[in-house]
Amino acid sequence: LFCSSCPQPGVNLPDDWEQVYPKWLVKLQYVVDGNFSAQHMEMRVPEDDVSLSDGLAYTVESSAYSDHISGAVEAKERSTCQNHRAVNAANASRQKLIVTGIGATVCARYSCFIPHSIVDFQKGERQMNIDYSICQALNHQSQGICSTILAYDVACQWQTSFMKRVWDSNHLQVPEGMDIIAAVGKFHLSAHKLECYPQFSLNFVEGAG
Repeated sequence: LFCSSCPQPGVNLPDDWEQVYPKWLVKLQYVVDGNFSAQHMEMRVPEDDVSLSDGLAYTVESSAYSDHISGAVEAKERSTCQNHRAVNAANASRQKLIVTGIGATVCARYSCFIPHSIVDFQKGERQMNIDYSICQALNHQSQGICSTILAYDVACQWQTSFMKRVWDSNHLQVPEGMDIIAAVGKFHLSAHKLECYPQFSLNFVEGAG
């Protein structure tokens, strides 16, 4: 199940939607964030953790995600904006925890979780984790949609090399022709440098709201 208000070709759009609707009206509008309250301690007998529906609902499929994480290059960067904890503490490890938190992509309209896009964190909120969640979300029932507004509290840092990370990966994919408009939500934008405002404010994004 997913948001009935989000445009989904073949689900809630007419067959001639590409000719009838202006492109700004059928933009995807997503929000990405992490949560470090959903932690998981190391298990004494990991073999007892048997999944009954791996990757069939809102979390990603574990083996494909593990392959992505094991092959991704860890970006050890400091924030070039303000002292954003999500960036500077991305590689901080936490003992005794097999999962330090989760990251998810949701629709900006009604905060509905996008199927197959919730990921586990092994350390902090690393780009490799967020990238996988975003790519999974962008490929969910989006055939023909050419634009996405993506709000993320550290979008100014994340978007810098996102497409390079996609091109360098065997496990990340963005729909062909998809234009990603990175933005920062209004609550978080006030904690950014002044230079971020004209580039990442939702006030200046056509179709936002």
